[in-house]
Amino acid sequence: MITHTIKLMRPKHWIKNILIFLPIVYSQNMNDTSLLLAVTACFAAFCLAASGIYVINDIFDYEKDRLHPVKKMRPIAAGLISRKMAALFAGLLIVAGLVLATVFDGRLVLLLLSSYVVLNLAYSYKLKDMAIIDCFCIAAGFVLRIYAGGFVIGENISEWLFLTITVGSLFMALGKRRGEMVAMGETSATRTALGNYNLVFLGNMVYVCAATTIVFYALWAMASTDLMIYTVPLFIFIICRYLLSSGESHGDPVVVIFNDKVLVVAFVVFGILSFALLYIV
Repeated sequence: MITHTIKLMRPKHWIKNILIFLPIVYSQNMNDTSLLLAVTACFAAFCLAASGIYVINDIFDYEKDRLHPVKKMRPIAAGLISRKMAALFAGLLIVAGLVLATVFDGRLVLLLLSSYVVLNLAYSYKLKDMAIIDCFCIAAGFVLRIYAGGFVIGENISEWLFLTITVGSLFMALGKRRGEMVAMGETSATRTALGNYNLVFLGNMVYVCAATTIVFYALWAMASTDLMIYTVPLFIFIICRYLLSSGESHGDPVVVIFNDKVLVVAFVVFGILSFALLYIV
């Protein structure tokens, strides 16, 4: 039961909340223990709330998940956990996340986390069935994360970083839809929105967003510090490798990253290089 409960929370997807740490890293405040502790608490709050949303999404989608070659193994779709118990667990997770968010001074983080919860509840209930809107909802979730990280430490998010995160998120969201269509065919049996997409459109938009993400990141790097520009070639490599690897999965960004050892190493090297350029050189 414990194993099924943990699987229901999708802890692998907590990696998405690492974005919350970007403002403290790039503002060069990692050595401030109090700020780091606050950001870590914010990260934990988003992880709890996100897990609650994942559970609710599985409750709504359990019938369609049973038709999916991978999602049919999820605890609710597989009948390992009842929907009633899952709903109670989801409520506890979301409330725990919101309570944890109240430890910060002011109400901005709580407001952002509440907005994240409301947005994703709407997404789980209806918006995920609406083509294009579904991908923008996913992107909005990532933007809320990074702004929460900025508000915790009192740092503004630059325009270029905002654009990088927004378009980069769309790149991954559209890539996920493309991966689902390749795996399942142009059918809405497992996701209603797929019936309104086509592979040509998704393929074109994925490459447009990939190129635009690189441009925005390069502009942010040049505006950030004199040295961050040297991370751009590695960033381009990561985007290219992600594009290559995403063709071998159902498009889930977490699966794409963890299934490609070269991509994992590239991310680690990117993190080490960025930290060195910001804090050591």
